[in-house]
Amino acid sequence: MRVVHVAAGVICRGDEVLCARRGYGPLTGRWEFPGGKVERHETAEEACRRELLEELSVSVTDLRSCYTVEYDYEDFHLSMECFLCELEGPTAEPVLADRQQDLRWVARADLMDLAWMDADVEFVRHLAAGDDLVGRRRAIRRSMKGNTRSDTKPELLVRQRLRAAGLTGYRLQWKKAPGRPDIAFPGRRVAIFVNGCFWHRCPRCSPRVPKRNTAFWEAKFARNQERDARALAELEDLGWTTIVIWECELKRDRVDETMVRVVERVRAAGSVR
Repeated sequence: MRVVHVAAGVICRGDEVLCARRGYGPLTGRWEFPGGKVERHETAEEACRRELLEELSVSVTDLRSCYTVEYDYEDFHLSMECFLCELEGPTAEPVLADRQQDLRWVARADLMDLAWMDADVEFVRHLAAGDDLVGRRRAIRRSMKGNTRSDTKPELLVRQRLRAAGLTGYRLQWKKAPGRPDIAFPGRRVAIFVNGCFWHRCPRCSPRVPKRNTAFWEAKFARNQERDARALAELEDLGWTTIVIWECELKRDRVDETMVRVVERVRAAGSVR
């Protein structure tokens, strides 16, 4: 499905938020936040500033990423980065654009009284409830930064067991193989992926989806799984043996059994070359 990346500005004035009523297309009359598509050469924040200047003739300041809307329409997937911001200058006032029916300052507590675009409803509900979206977003980013791509504890454990079995000469994050396997044996054509259960959605332990910002997480997990499946398929088409090791398979009571299986598959792949 085609993905459309959009940036939207949630312009705040005290306890009020600026809302725009769409004046074109099949969803005419629905309410939304002003913004537009992110161009290839710009970041979402840059796109937000540009779109608000072009659409409303205003400059904004203090942009804070607060939410990502992920929503499937019939013919495309919307990925919308939302920014809380304020008008630059005490006398600045937005100008109604040709493609808008109305602009209105609305108290946060009253936001759900408007008929919103379907994609925006969950986000608006959080705004109306006064949730600390910026703080939550920062916590999510800290969590994601902790999800390092290489040299994780599970990877180090797998590499230790491979070396102990005499299986050396592997490459780490090998760029020449699809998906950049965590551990690759180019000569044997073996690619090993050591997957975190949460981020890659382990089918064995079935980790829970976070209750907050569910649409964001489900979309992110879906993209991870699609990327994983594509990498495995491309490797197998090239004649590689692919091995996926899940983090939960490396726990103390299962690691021996798991690594015996992995070592056997690596050796078997080398014997048929």
